[in-house]
Amino acid sequence: MTDLHHLRDNPACYYEVLGRVMSALRETGALNGATHLDWWPGNGGRTWEIEWQGGPFPAEVAARLLGVPELGVDDEQGEHAVRGLISAGRGENERAHLVVLGVPVNLRAIDPIGTSQVWATLTQG
Repeated sequence: MTDLHHLRDNPACYYEVLGRVMSALRETGALNGATHLDWWPGNGGRTWEIEWQGGPFPAEVAARLLGVPELGVDDEQGEHAVRGLISAGRGENERAHLVVLGVPVNLRAIDPIGTSQVWATLTQG
């Protein structure tokens, strides 16, 4: 396995990955109930690190991101803005990992409560 330095070797693709993921987060509302969203280049430009507090578990967010249709493309065509692999991360409910256009994206939640609890909290009234 080659250790790619995405930021140095292909900066356009590296930043496209961040744009696709952040757009998908906004379009899906996948981080509803979360606070303190932050992101930064990880591992010296080899990954993206995205972190939030509270809200859904990272695996829930990753699953929603992988189903986001690309803007202007019909759902029947199966094109998605975020395509990749998903795996649970170390720390069970606090991490998930995606590979988007060949760039690893690490999702991390601090004190997540899960989507069902977020919706229960948001709909109390």
